[in-house]
Amino acid sequence: MSQRREGEIAGGAQEDKRRANSSDTAKPPRPDELTASPDELLAVRTGDARTIAGGGAIQIAGQMTNRVLGYLFIAVVAHSLGKAGYGLYRQIFQVLFISMTLAAGGWPQAAVRFIARARTRNDPSGSIGAARVVLIGSTLTSALVFAAVFLGAGRLASAFADAGAEPNDFEYLLRLGAIYIPLYAGMQVLRGCIQAYKAVVPAVTVANIIQPGARLLVGGLAVLAGFGVAGAVGGLVASAAIAVVAGAFFYRRILTAEGPRAEPKASISEMLRWTIPQTGVGLLGTQSLGLGIILLGVLGTDADVGVFGVAQALQLAPNVFLTGIVTIWSPVVVELYEKGEIERLTSLYQTISRWLATFSFPIFVVLAVEAELFAVLLGGESARDAAILVTILAAGNVFFVGTGPSGSLLSMSGRSLMNFFDSLASIVLYLGLGLLFVPKYGVVGMAVVDAFVTTVINLLRVIQVKVSVGVQPFGRSYFKPVLATAGAGAVLLGLKALLPDSVLLSLGGIAVAAIVYLVALRVMGLDDEERLVWDGIKQRARKATSRSR
Repeated sequence: MSQRREGEIAGGAQEDKRRANSSDTAKPPRPDELTASPDELLAVRTGDARTIAGGGAIQIAGQMTNRVLGYLFIAVVAHSLGKAGYGLYRQIFQVLFISMTLAAGGWPQAAVRFIARARTRNDPSGSIGAARVVLIGSTLTSALVFAAVFLGAGRLASAFADAGAEPNDFEYLLRLGAIYIPLYAGMQVLRGCIQAYKAVVPAVTVANIIQPGARLLVGGLAVLAGFGVAGAVGGLVASAAIAVVAGAFFYRRILTAEGPRAEPKASISEMLRWTIPQTGVGLLGTQSLGLGIILLGVLGTDADVGVFGVAQALQLAPNVFLTGIVTIWSPVVVELYEKGEIERLTSLYQTISRWLATFSFPIFVVLAVEAELFAVLLGGESARDAAILVTILAAGNVFFVGTGPSGSLLSMSGRSLMNFFDSLASIVLYLGLGLLFVPKYGVVGMAVVDAFVTTVINLLRVIQVKVSVGVQPFGRSYFKPVLATAGAGAVLLGLKALLPDSVLLSLGGIAVAAIVYLVALRVMGLDDEERLVWDGIKQRARKATSRSR
């Protein structure tokens, strides 16, 4: 492996060390201390945006790869086993994923916050100490959760089995997949340690390429070979095992690149006070908890779960941008907030929210209008009923993405307890409304509840961020992607109403709507920060092209 490639794998460790030792780049001026010209202030804010854009672009590319591999895996399972078979797998996966979330707790986020904070303070001992605490803590919690799930598989199976069906299959599959819990939790914690060093490439490689790629290869082949749902679950376990080994390898390489290790030092009590409520945030988030799957698994049938699972999976496509941005955004929030750079944090928050609206909103509109097309492509003819669910869920997810990474901002600014109570409120709402509407309205009622709770909680977080931190996500130019999306959506709806029902014509209509959207954005123009970032990206591309010649 070349030295250049090793530097990329090591992430930002060596670069950050050089910056720490350089007096002219040690600490940017605080906005309230600036006496610089508007152009110089813009350059500072644009530098923040470029940091997020550079790391976020890699994250988003990784997330897109993850989604493609994930969609291929879902398609193999759903087309091979039908919506009932996919529904059974989806329930097993959701129980395992919830258990993994509990096992990992708030340790991955604690790794990002406390390692990044120590590095901001140029405290190597604090970085190593924080990493040691999160790795040991997550190992202990993972072992406890694994034991509970393995021993309690029989009781869980009785709750999820369809009427008249034997719970033995569910119990066997759950025990088969239980080792996924500590393996995947370990991968998540190692990934958090890597992210804290702003080492984007290895973090993306582990979570978005290696793990989903291994799941598709092992699990997909096992399903096609006739091993059914057991093959899919076995692929899940294998992928987690491969990913945790890769995560350990990359993290060790980062530490080696940073130089001699300092004596570990960490405040365990402080980390626990932050991590325990953050565990609740991760566990009780409706997006990660998958309450819709759980409620339908208990109150409905495997087929209901399969249809709802296909609709939920399609929502991941426009959410890819938020997921990619949050990964690099979190350590930047810690850095700016710890330095008191609130004006820079506001500018960056609004820029990111505008980017998310620009990239995600048009995809939500396409999903909502052409829901049936994408439901059938992903889940087969048996998933055609998922179309109405795709549209309903998209309406709620517009608020999830459109309000920006507000939940992450709350936690990374030290308000994990506030974020926890938000998550707890969302669960109470979700369960209460779900138990009220699902028995009467079935899977459609579940989708409406999901969209409603998602909307309410994310609007609440925007208010909390404004009151507690003093920032909000909506800048003056936020309306540009909103108006452009509305225009493109109107064109797509018109074409769908006028043209015959055909896959090729539907794809053509999407292409026309995309052109309308891009033209509308072009007419309204780019903002200063976006223009400078775009110019920087083009300059970097030209340099890369010239070097390759």
